[in-house]
Amino acid sequence: MRIARVETIPLKLPVKTPLVESGGTFAAFDHVIVKLHAEDGRVGLGEVEAYPSFERPGVETQAGILAIIRDHLGPAAQGESPFDLGRIWARMDKAVNSYCRVKAAIDIACHDLMGQKLGVPVVDLLGGKLRDSYLVEGVGYGISIGEPEEVARQAKDAVARGYRQLELKAGETPARDAARLHLVRAAIGREIPIKIDFNGFYDTKTAIRLIRELEEYGIEWIEQPARPWDLEGLAMVRSAVGTTIVVDESAETPEEMMRVVRAGAADAVHVKPTIKGGFTMARRIVAVAEAAGIAIVPGTSAPTGVGMAAAQAFICASRELSGGAHGSPLDILVDDVITEPIPADSTRVHARSGPGLGIALDEAKIARYRADR
Repeated sequence: MRIARVETIPLKLPVKTPLVESGGTFAAFDHVIVKLHAEDGRVGLGEVEAYPSFERPGVETQAGILAIIRDHLGPAAQGESPFDLGRIWARMDKAVNSYCRVKAAIDIACHDLMGQKLGVPVVDLLGGKLRDSYLVEGVGYGISIGEPEEVARQAKDAVARGYRQLELKAGETPARDAARLHLVRAAIGREIPIKIDFNGFYDTKTAIRLIRELEEYGIEWIEQPARPWDLEGLAMVRSAVGTTIVVDESAETPEEMMRVVRAGAADAVHVKPTIKGGFTMARRIVAVAEAAGIAIVPGTSAPTGVGMAAAQAFICASRELSGGAHGSPLDILVDDVITEPIPADSTRVHARSGPGLGIALDEAKIARYRADR
């Protein structure tokens, strides 16, 4: 079985409510679906999550993603067997450096083809299923920065609907961030674990002062309290507070994970296969982290059901989970593009059992949300 053709589908995906982070606002998603067409008629699916440029350094526009696949990564995969994934990666890396999230789509689609050919779910290719389901960290993809009273109302509503872990976005002002958590705790009590994502907004000393204040109200994890490149700052924060420090953008590759380890910059790492080089590179990041005793927070950002199916397999194959993961794409997107999406407001997500990723595209939805129609 060889890859005969690489197809890309640019999407324009509206959201139910814009997600506000410290860096800016997500009002729509310009993701790209990748189809690897095999000679035997099978089609492997992958997805490139595309976000505004403030979200991560070097993020490509949708047009850039399409060009990179058309001119470099597609030709690197075409004519190869998806089972020769090491060779495909060598060809992709020779063709273009970095672009981990774009290469991730090729990697995941190759796994989908392999699973289909063998008649097994992708989770079996990752070492087998260690859990049938996992807890969702709600609500949506983190509760947006907003008026403290409104954030508290959303948190109370989420807990009433069954969520047992919450994520809050932070990075407006220390006083407002503290007010939000204070009102949230007053609304939901102390038993629900809360993660707060700074998205690298504050300087080191401000982050330390704020985290010490927030600890009074009870927080389980702080994600990315300093800039991704500031490993010394992250190490200072980690040594100055009692809360678990999670990095995300600081560890996009196995090499960056090693630098995080050497700097003592984190207690845990957020590993997203759709962002960090697919299953191949995500597993290498996990190997480095686990060897150093750093906990794993597996998950994803905000994909369609294609990327989420990859995350489901990765999470269910993960040895240990430190914290929950995001749930249904329908928690933030107006619509999904697969035929059997995860229901909105799911507080627990189950592994898929079909061959490969276990999903199929809803071609009518694809046609509706194509950016090039």
